[in-house]
Parts: sequence; C-alpha cells; structure tokens
Amino acid sequence: MRRKKDQIVYINGAFVLKDKAKISVFDRGLLYGDGLFETMRSYSGHVFRLDEHLRRLFNSSKIVGIKIPFSKKGLKEAIYKTLKKNDLSDAYIRLTVTRGEKEAGFDIKGASKPNIFIITRLLKPYPVSLYNKGVRAIVSSVRQNESSVLCSIKSLNYLDRILIKNDIKRNKVEEAILTNTKGYITEVITSNIFLVKGNILMTPGLDSGILPGITRGVVLEIAKKLKLNVKCGKILPKEIFKADEIFLTNSVKEIVPVVEVNKRRINREKAGKVTRSIHKLYQELTEKESKI
Repeated sequence: MRRKKDQIVYINGAFVLKDKAKISVFDRGLLYGDGLFETMRSYSGHVFRLDEHLRRLFNSSKIVGIKIPFSKKGLKEAIYKTLKKNDLSDAYIRLTVTRGEKEAGFDIKGASKPNIFIITRLLKPYPVSLYNKGVRAIVSSVRQNESSVLCSIKSLNYLDRILIKNDIKRNKVEEAILTNTKGYITEVITSNIFLVKGNILMTPGLDSGILPGITRGVVLEIAKKLKLNVKCGKILPKEIFKADEIFLTNSVKEIVPVVEVNKRRINREKAGKVTRSIHKLYQELTEKESKI
C-alpha cells in the first residue's frame, strides 16, 4: 500500500514510486548529458505557460535531433496526471528527455527510443524576504560561448553551472552573473537578468548567447503594459553599476531583485519600484491564468 508521502514518478508511460524509478547505466543522458529538460511551476493545479515550455522543448529536440515519442498533448496529459497522482496543486515540475540507451560512443546512431520522466514535488512559497531583500551576486570569470547551440536550449550539460555554484559559495553570495566570449552579459546560473535605468528596461538579446526564458518572455509582455522602454541587446558589465535596479527571472522563483554585485550596493539593498511592479503583475497573471 502506498503511503501518502511517497513520491510517484512518471517514467516512459508508467507511474512508479520514487525508489522504483530506474534508468539504465547505458542511458546517454547519464553517460554524456545527452538530453533536455524543462522546469515548470503549477499554481492551484495549473501549470503556468505550459505551452511555451513544451514549444521550447520540441524546438530544442529538433536542434539536437532527439525525436520525442509523444505529442505536446500527450506530454501535457502526463504532466497533469503526475500532479494528480501526487496530490499536488502548487508544485515544482521537471520534465526530462534523454536520447535513450546505447553503449559508450559519441555516435547517436542505434540509440533506443528516448527515455522520458517527470518529477513533481510540493513547492512551498519562498520567504517574503527573498523578494524584499533580494540576493547578492558576483560577476563570474567564466565565459559562455555565444556561438554554441547549447546556449539556446536546456540541455543536461550543466557541469559548468555546478562549478560556478561552488565559486558562489566561496564568495559567500547567492548568484553569479555570466558573460560571453566578447565580454557582454548573458544570464545568471538558472535565470535571465534585467537592468532598470529610469524608464528603460534592459536585458541581453538572444544573440548574446542566452536561454530564451519563459519568465523572461512574460516580463517583456508586462513591460509593455507598464510602458517601459525595453532594450534587448548587448550589455557590458559596467552597466550593472549604473543601474537603478536589477532583477532575475525564472519559472520557479519568479522575479527576484539583486541588491549587491561585487560587494557594491544596488538600490540601497532592497527591491526597487519597477521590480516590485513587475512582480505584482506577474503574480496577478499566474492567478488569472490558473482560473481559466
């Protein structure tokens, strides 16, 4: 008999207890990071911007040549069934697709059909202090290759981010701002970044070598409603210290202010007016869409 607290995982069309969910040691996702994933959040049982997440996943699958053996509709059903199986309403959701199984070797020919698994867990609200007091960051010395196809997809290749995370801990901050080979700002470890200067909202353009974040896209929609002057393009690190406000965006944490970079204070170490306005409208949007 299943205990209520036991986590159920979706894997290749089946629902199994977490401890029974297994992947072969020959899976290419394990051997080479040969796979993709999407991280999502549900509000009151509704997965926010699920269509956009799946569109990005299928676009990425075309780029890397992984043929997903499900339609978007089929994956939607699997995600909602997984939430239901775990009795979850407000949840963290991770959908992972690997190329499948094949003995060692870079040649993808002969790989089995892709493995697909979905993990969900209860997502408790983040503390209010995160959105008021924000996070501290450093500008990382690690450079991203803006010409690499990996910049635009959520692949399973995250070793560079893991190493950067260790650097973050050594510097006793929470985030690291990355730059590309030409020295322009790209993103943060798992977030997109925005700078506010007066009525101007700046964010790195896609050609800087960034992931086209789903929350980033929503913020750009909101910025139009607020009649902000949006500039997507090349941003040098020195612009950080001229900004009135800085904030980060991702699907799980939503909108998070940055209050310090390289030990220099941003907006008196608190969330700025524009950041708060955008976050308020973002939360109203998640609530509105959860009722549709």
